[in-house]
Amino acid sequence: MSRPNPSASPRGHAHPLPLPLAFSDPRGAGIPVLFVHGFGHNRAVWSKLARSLPERFRPICVDLRGHAASPWSPAGEYDLPCYAADLAALVDALELPCLHVVAHSLGGNVATLYAAGAGSKILSLTLVDTGPSLDASGSDHVLEEVDEALRSFASVAEFRAWLAAIHPAGDAELLDRLAEAGVVRRLDGRFEPALDPGVLGEGGSPESLAETTRALWQALGALECPVLVVRGGLSAILSEKVADEMVHQVLRDGRLVTLPRAGHGVMLDDPEGLAAALSTFLFSVADGVGD
Repeated sequence: MSRPNPSASPRGHAHPLPLPLAFSDPRGAGIPVLFVHGFGHNRAVWSKLARSLPERFRPICVDLRGHAASPWSPAGEYDLPCYAADLAALVDALELPCLHVVAHSLGGNVATLYAAGAGSKILSLTLVDTGPSLDASGSDHVLEEVDEALRSFASVAEFRAWLAAIHPAGDAELLDRLAEAGVVRRLDGRFEPALDPGVLGEGGSPESLAETTRALWQALGALECPVLVVRGGLSAILSEKVADEMVHQVLRDGRLVTLPRAGHGVMLDDPEGLAAALSTFLFSVADGVGD
């Protein structure tokens, strides 16, 4: 999902200065698959899915700027092009000639912009419950949840319980990992989210938000790679109508999978279903097989 202030061009920066992202690269070999989390999450949310990938693939999971172990922006720059510039810098630093990208929510919009500018380097893009136009009420609810989390907790277990309350169908192992990576201990012994409050932004004008939406639709239409859109059947964020428009009217090679028992947090609610859909898609791309 987009942030409240996700202008298509960061203020005062024609070329955003990238930040060095924290990442995990456990296999270090194979066909790269870059995983990009959503707003307020961290790379741990992909741990189960990344581990399930066949051995021919190389999962690389990142923390976006301002999230978990990645640095905060000193200037509070959290616009989409800044996030996308970070991904490009990481791919260059790892010297990846080509890669698949899997991204959720905010990360999906970031990945769409990045992929549109990366050309043939991108083998495929998987967008998990995200798109250029998202339901405003559902998006606002997610932002309110993150805002509520920006407080202290007595323990990691208390934060874990808060995560379980907002992800009632979430996989227990993933919630454990997300909680462990998602907080830092303060000097007074309490815990607070490893998240820069600046990521919340100050909100954008209707004109800037409309401009961003147009830029994202344009970027989506410019993609030359196969794109898998995975929608949670219970999602209040990505509507069935928008998902159909993305796949059947805008994307050159779009495919749609709906996982009926998942909400917006698809990788938490149905990690097995997402793993099956992703593996099928990645193998079809590798083998040159379309729908």
